[in-house]
Amino acid sequence: MKGWAVLLAGLAVLPAAPGRAQEAVAQDACENGHSLASGLCVSAGLTVDGFGSLRGGVNRDVSAASQLKLGLLADLGRVAGLQGWSIGTSAYGIWGKQPGQALTGSLAQPSSIEALSAVRLNEVWMQREVSGWGSLRIGQLAADSEFAVADIAANFVSDAFGWPLSLEENLPSGGAAYPLAAPGVRLAIGEPGEGTGLRFGLFSGDPGGRYGEETDPERHNRYGTNFSTAGGAFMIAEAVTGASAREEGPRPWVGKLGFWYHNGGFDSQRRDGDGLSLASPATSGEPRRYGHNEGLYGIGEVTLWRGEGQSLGAFGRIFWQPADRNAVSLQVDAGVAWVGPFGRKEETVSLGASHARIGRDARLLDKDRQAFTDPFRPARTHETVIEVNYDLPVGPVHLRPVAQWYIHPAAGEASEETGRKLRDALLLGARLQVDF
Repeated sequence: MKGWAVLLAGLAVLPAAPGRAQEAVAQDACENGHSLASGLCVSAGLTVDGFGSLRGGVNRDVSAASQLKLGLLADLGRVAGLQGWSIGTSAYGIWGKQPGQALTGSLAQPSSIEALSAVRLNEVWMQREVSGWGSLRIGQLAADSEFAVADIAANFVSDAFGWPLSLEENLPSGGAAYPLAAPGVRLAIGEPGEGTGLRFGLFSGDPGGRYGEETDPERHNRYGTNFSTAGGAFMIAEAVTGASAREEGPRPWVGKLGFWYHNGGFDSQRRDGDGLSLASPATSGEPRRYGHNEGLYGIGEVTLWRGEGQSLGAFGRIFWQPADRNAVSLQVDAGVAWVGPFGRKEETVSLGASHARIGRDARLLDKDRQAFTDPFRPARTHETVIEVNYDLPVGPVHLRPVAQWYIHPAAGEASEETGRKLRDALLLGARLQVDF
């Protein structure tokens, strides 16, 4: 605690960003919300996703999930005369039937808002902006609000195009990302959001907290108020460069290169402590334990064409992590977004594909199980998600019809009910989104 006090005291005497920049922060804060007072802004948004399964997956059924998000942002320079300081907080109300569990059984979820039904605190932070070099944010943070994401992919409904599956599947409790934020620090140097800069994040290693082996971390930290410091530390760094944004539309091009490291323990995907296969009758059943984990990623975005009220943008992402301790060792995404299709300026068509490959060690473990116990047991390979959607504004409401195709749901892993792999799944649905 003493270290935090010294750090905050030091930041307080550094020069604040110019008044013009502070005014821009306040204006941006209320861009999608409402001003309660000078420098104090509140926002709210409702998202409802509904799906029907036409074939494959775990069930041919219908499912719906909804999320209410509330946010509060205060520019303390305008509110209290503390130039360069701001605070923010957000919370979710989540309810409904999770489409991933109910329909597809896939690794990637059909809806990026699906989670355990609850009223949940998300982020609570304090930020200090310093003229000429960047900002420091401290509090309970969600890494997916800034790291490892592509702006052009923002309209996709599936979570495969947001916080990457390669981190969600491999990190404890899915990492510091929706729906679980975690105590942490984020340092931005330069202007990574608008030009060139660096982002560094340090987060609690397990946002779910200290929970039992069979406990769902979302249930253990159901209200987002555990403020977990368990599970070591998760560190992520991202270098960003690109062209400055124009008056309308996205930045012409952006490139990101990232690295992450986790110093918690991770189980081997194939071997026990004696080097035997975990499928062997002679195994101890206790996986070999690795003391850390790491990975690399790259993201590229580019505007391919721009016209009067129209643009065509493309993105690509790639994530790699070692196969000996990660079930998903490679993820590759790509997609396009056409803004203003057919001369309809406010509408957007998005098409994308996400491919997650099971690592070599996990695949070999499945082959070991076939050799030792069940020759007919399916072996995991990969999962691919293809999505197309059309965003249609209707007054303040955005209606987004969507179709999703899941190839090898759960990467071809055997179903607990049938012992066979799930059939490819086809979903049709829609997202309704409104900001208040």
